[in-house]
Amino acid sequence: MADKITITREELYEFVWSKPVVKIGKDFGISDVAVAKICKKMNIPKPGLGYWAKKQHGKRTRQTPLPKLKPGDFETYTIKGSMDANLNLTSDVIEKQKVFESNPANEVNVKQSLRNPHTLVHHSMIRLREGDADQSKRYRGGRGCLDVWVGKDSIHRTLLIMDVLIKALEERGFQVSLKDHYQDNTSVEINGESISFGIVESSRQIPNPKRETDRWENLYDYIPTGRLTLKIKTNYHGQKSISDGKTQKLEDCLNKFILLLVKASEIEKIRRKEAEQWHKEYEEEAQKERETALEKQREQEMLNQLFDNTETWNKCMQARAYIAAVKERAEEHSGGDRADSWVSWASQQVERIEFNLLQPNTDGYK
Repeated sequence: MADKITITREELYEFVWSKPVVKIGKDFGISDVAVAKICKKMNIPKPGLGYWAKKQHGKRTRQTPLPKLKPGDFETYTIKGSMDANLNLTSDVIEKQKVFESNPANEVNVKQSLRNPHTLVHHSMIRLREGDADQSKRYRGGRGCLDVWVGKDSIHRTLLIMDVLIKALEERGFQVSLKDHYQDNTSVEINGESISFGIVESSRQIPNPKRETDRWENLYDYIPTGRLTLKIKTNYHGQKSISDGKTQKLEDCLNKFILLLVKASEIEKIRRKEAEQWHKEYEEEAQKERETALEKQREQEMLNQLFDNTETWNKCMQARAYIAAVKERAEEHSGGDRADSWVSWASQQVERIEFNLLQPNTDGYK
């Protein structure tokens, strides 16, 4: 992505309703929180919770129309790469770790044999032995296993790498554990931030020999290549993995990967603070909207009361005229005590109603 890109309100609206904001943020090199902030500034509605899940399963969804431009809304916006997208992100923590990892005395070396393995590695070894290979002939231990996805011939090498890496991380004061509901997400806690990582082996496509005798078989088969990649699973823009190369072995890059993990934790900290600030602003804005809506509701209720009271007042005026006419008619025709008693009762009722009308409920009035 270029350092800056200017986008119109209509263009961003189309983007927001074409794919999740996380993917949009990745396209522009900014966080999903930053995308949400820009949408707020430009008064662009976003899909609600569950929208993309419904769309993925073919359920009916409703796209909120783009509202008309209001005073203060941005017609265009210039997007710049934020801190979490900056490949040159640095901080005192990163610089200190860089010095530490570059010291030959702190070099992480992978051993040839797996002796006294870390508890997580030991459990993973058992789980991988019990597991079954998938279509690409790679194994995943699943629950209670480190996040690895490798072929049978690479299991031992993978466990050697993970064992020395986990021990090196914990020697640096970073705690490694398995998280998520199924406990198959390898996570390291660095300076208060949780970063997920794992090892995956690439596979390559080859013609399926069974296809020659059975047309229902898949056209291609997949086999592991022996090429491993250490990968940070936490989503952000920038380098997140280190792989075997023609001359580079993963075993020789573990200090570099630890530095990447520390950098990822700094990026995550920035993103979390951005998210917290965005949620704070969102809650403040939502509270203002709730207060405005409540004020409008109270005003409408008072207005309704005013009109209702006015209507009742007019009825009281008509009732007084009616009572006076009844009284006059009774006097002309000598209606007697019964008419006088009714006139007295009716007058009292009208007076009571008028008294209450002249003391309206003003609780909602400022």
